[in-house]
Amino acid sequence: MPGIGQSLRYGLPGFTLAFAALPLYLLTPALYAQQFGLSLGLIGVLLMLTRLADAIADPFIGRWIDQSTQSLWLWMSGGLIVMALGLGLLTHPTLVLDRAGHSTVEFSLWLVGCTLIVSLANSTATLAHQSWAVAWTAEIAGQSRLIGARELCGLIGVISAAAIAGQQSGGLLGLIAVISAVLVIAASFGLRFIGSRASPPSGRPQVAWPTLLRQAKLRELLGTMGINALANAIPPTLILFFLQDYLGATANQASGLLAAYFIAAAAAIPIWSWAAHRFSAKMVWITAMSIAVIAFGFTLSLDQDGLLAFAAICLITGMVLGAELVCPPILLGRRIDRERHRGTLEASYFGLWNLVIKLALALAAGLTLPILSGLEYQPGISSPENNLSALQWAYAGIPIALKCIAIAALWRFHDDGSAPQPTSRSHE
Repeated sequence: MPGIGQSLRYGLPGFTLAFAALPLYLLTPALYAQQFGLSLGLIGVLLMLTRLADAIADPFIGRWIDQSTQSLWLWMSGGLIVMALGLGLLTHPTLVLDRAGHSTVEFSLWLVGCTLIVSLANSTATLAHQSWAVAWTAEIAGQSRLIGARELCGLIGVISAAAIAGQQSGGLLGLIAVISAVLVIAASFGLRFIGSRASPPSGRPQVAWPTLLRQAKLRELLGTMGINALANAIPPTLILFFLQDYLGATANQASGLLAAYFIAAAAAIPIWSWAAHRFSAKMVWITAMSIAVIAFGFTLSLDQDGLLAFAAICLITGMVLGAELVCPPILLGRRIDRERHRGTLEASYFGLWNLVIKLALALAAGLTLPILSGLEYQPGISSPENNLSALQWAYAGIPIALKCIAIAALWRFHDDGSAPQPTSRSHE
């Protein structure tokens, strides 16, 4: 089983991956609207299209990684470097384009091109990083430790990027992304041969990702993950509207609550990792989702002066997020082992999972915002004349319904069968 030091070194790239991903959708709209004259509507459409393209590309990237002769560490390292450099170009378009001499079309093309570079490089590095934990060891205890370290570092990256993005400092974001990429690659260099492919591409199963979907159990698991991902994607889409319009929170209060949410998640990850190893990952995930349903139920009962009570709900749901990050990849790893695809097709499986997650993120905005608009909710208005009850039910009611469906589906999911014995791996 990987030691604590090895687990931390494995997890460190999660910081850079999460740190560079957040500015795409947090800082970019304000930067290109305020400084380069693009409309928010145009920016929104461009980012949605690039997100969809990135999602569709994930299964193909996963298969590409699986069929290569290069180690997962090398794929991850290459993706990190390209992603960090792409983020620097995204936040500094004037390095190439003259602010006064170039048109909106050129800045739009620059935004699309750089966003695609960052997104696709992030996907490549993420798929290799996720696959590495499964290829490293078949032991649930070892996978739990590696995944816990990865998600903990990722949450620290999210918190750090959010704090810097709040200062609208694109230059600092790009610089930290490049420096952290170099440092984490150096820190993980000694682990580069662990989890390496045991056979050349010609000796591995040539399985296209649509073929993997013929597995009924995989479709069932991905369906459950997709429903839960949609439930998890709706609250972040509406959180600022709910805090400011319904609860009357100030900008500083909203930032503090978001920070508390992610800090609670980071603090809880070691506990959930231990629980997933000690008990069934499936039952741990069901327990976490059930706690989230109860917490969102209290959200539906909040009055507009319930900001303090909502702070407690943020801490509870933040702690639950830790389980949401740890348990699904463990269950997917078990499915990979059941099909005897460990060491050969991990990236293809995680590519399908990431496709489901990213489609859920795109669908969350595409569903909830038009529904709220149709119910005559108007952002930025906290008066009783605004349909704030629709906002409250969209924020908490829809996720409750989706999570109940996901809990029922996961309860019925049984992935029994004889898993292969753990195979030996190269060690440091």
